[in-house]
Amino acid sequence: MAKKLSFYGTLLGASILFASGAVSSLVAAGSPIGMAVANGSFLVDHSRVWGNTTLFDGSVIETATAQSEVQLNGGVTMRLASDSRATVYQNRLVLESGYGQLQTAAPYAIEARSLQISTGRPGSVARVKLQGASRVTVAALGGDVRVLNSAGLLVADVEAGKSLDFEPQAAGAAAPTRASGCLLEKSGKIIVVEQTTNVILELQGLGLEQELGNRVEIAGVASATPVSVPGASQLIKVAAVKGVSKGGCTSIAKKVGATAAAAGTATAVAGAAGGAGSAAGAGAAAGIGAAASAGIGVGTIAVIGGVAAAATVGGLAAVGSLPGQGDSQPSASR
Repeated sequence: MAKKLSFYGTLLGASILFASGAVSSLVAAGSPIGMAVANGSFLVDHSRVWGNTTLFDGSVIETATAQSEVQLNGGVTMRLASDSRATVYQNRLVLESGYGQLQTAAPYAIEARSLQISTGRPGSVARVKLQGASRVTVAALGGDVRVLNSAGLLVADVEAGKSLDFEPQAAGAAAPTRASGCLLEKSGKIIVVEQTTNVILELQGLGLEQELGNRVEIAGVASATPVSVPGASQLIKVAAVKGVSKGGCTSIAKKVGATAAAAGTATAVAGAAGGAGSAAGAGAAAGIGAAASAGIGVGTIAVIGGVAAAATVGGLAAVGSLPGQGDSQPSASR
């Protein structure tokens, strides 16, 4: 009898230890961050599920023929097309293949090939598609969509109704830069409002003041020096500037709070590029050439913060459709 009691005691102790281990595993897994829903089957953490399943921080979703919708706590909705793969975290989604659409009222980002993509304000809708070996297409269906490089530098502000193709190049403080747009003065400094990416760059270089109020092309290198112009994303030491057209920048100047004429000061070009010179121009040309060979059209290209950008051929239509556009919505019920 004593042996039986000893046996059952051992069995009870093992059961308690097993249960404790299971609870510890659940605690380690963390709390649910949301759910994934699909009309059909899909994979979550390499296990096939049907209808819907709970998501945890770091869950991997793989869609096949079934398009999926990710619903996260806090009002984040991410729709994934078929043949897509993504890792979902509480504050970001890493898109590894395919494409998806983000709509959120809370801060949230998509990471795609070193780029960070987020909606500019509640109600904005971003669509992101991976193409080829390195291209990322970003479309703004509603509101602004911000695109940052791996260092967190703003490289594009995609306006509603527009789509841009991106190719990450060499990043860093000495990244070659190419930009086109209106040359203006703001806060006593010279800036260019880049026409492709819609970002503001503060400029230093000789001869810039002669083109104030005109549309220009510039080539140079990024500086590690912080910007002094409100709203500017980066300081560029200009090696070459080329006039494209005279005037036509009044509305752009008003939009960004700048002027299209010189204020009579010389501070706009103080501390000019100097050593940047031909080396900067050569570096910029090399970056542009690399982007062209990667498949982005040279005609509308910009290279900002180590990322090449160009308008998507075909615009929004080139990104394709997603769940909720002519397809039945996924249901949360099994």
